[in-house]
Amino acid sequence: MESVPLKDARTRLGRIHTAAAHGQPVEITRHGSAPVVVVSKSMYDVMFTDHLRWQAEQYRKALEEGTIPEGTLVIHRDDLDRWRDATPEEWATGKLDA
Repeated sequence: MESVPLKDARTRLGRIHTAAAHGQPVEITRHGSAPVVVVSKSMYDVMFTDHLRWQAEQYRKALEEGTIPEGTLVIHRDDLDRWRDATPEEWATGKLDA
């Protein structure tokens, strides 16, 4: 994968676009770190779809095991009732967390 500093990427954007569009991802770095990768839309769509499938599989496995996947926000019916009936003042205080 080609790696390009941000200052050079500005002047090479057309070539970066062409490379990505033809299936060659290009890494862009800023001061040697914080890289980002430019990929084609079709490659992004495949990667995103694969990620969603993986995530769905993790949820399926967790539910089969009777666990809740890490990072999942659990909302109970009591929370919904409390939020529905809350006044604007209660919302403003920020004390209506789940």
